[in-house]
Amino acid sequence: MDEYANEYATAAPAEPPARPAFLNRFWMVFVQPGKLFESLARNPAWFPVAMFAAVGSSVIMAFIPSEVFVDQLVASGAGTAEDMAAGAPFVKAVFVGAPIIFSPLMVLITSAVTYAIFVFMRGDEATYRQHLCVIAHTGIISLVGLAVAIPIGIATGTIQTGLTVGTLAPFLSEGFLLNFLNALPLFQLWQVAVAGIGLAAIDPRRSAGTTIAILMVVQVLVSLACGGFATAFSPTF
Repeated sequence: MDEYANEYATAAPAEPPARPAFLNRFWMVFVQPGKLFESLARNPAWFPVAMFAAVGSSVIMAFIPSEVFVDQLVASGAGTAEDMAAGAPFVKAVFVGAPIIFSPLMVLITSAVTYAIFVFMRGDEATYRQHLCVIAHTGIISLVGLAVAIPIGIATGTIQTGLTVGTLAPFLSEGFLLNFLNALPLFQLWQVAVAGIGLAAIDPRRSAGTTIAILMVVQVLVSLACGGFATAFSPTF
């Protein structure tokens, strides 16, 4: 009987380690990302924090006055201020509601891309759930970036959802270079760096520096495509 009990105890699966407290993860992702993702590697979770970032984004967007949406519609040539005032509540509702749907969806898509790059192509030993966990937690950085950008957008009368490298170069004229730099959000670059730390933490064989470099190359390629697209559809192109 004792031998059977010993064999059963040996074969029984170990309990997954406890995750860091939910609220603690919000500051750890900024100051201790390596420790955070090492703790989450063997017991990953993604959906609660992804939904927190999505709902938080919607709440922040709700603070944008309707007048700002009217001004943006008029500036885009969509119509007169009187005509656009009627449609502003609908446009605001779309902006406020969109993060609830698209933010978790982007976590799924981005995680699929990183999984394809690092597991299928590079041969990392990680699960899709671990990638989801890393990408979802880095969304906290984007949430903070949105919280910083929205007050600036309200003050300037623009719907500004993120500070970009382009905002640091106001001397540039309209064109591909400015469009490219505007497609490089500052907080998103920070998010990419933290994602690199996290993806390296879930596979100890990999270095954070190399992982961050790969993600930065992908980010630059995406921004180049976005800059080219914006330039091609510009009225002055």
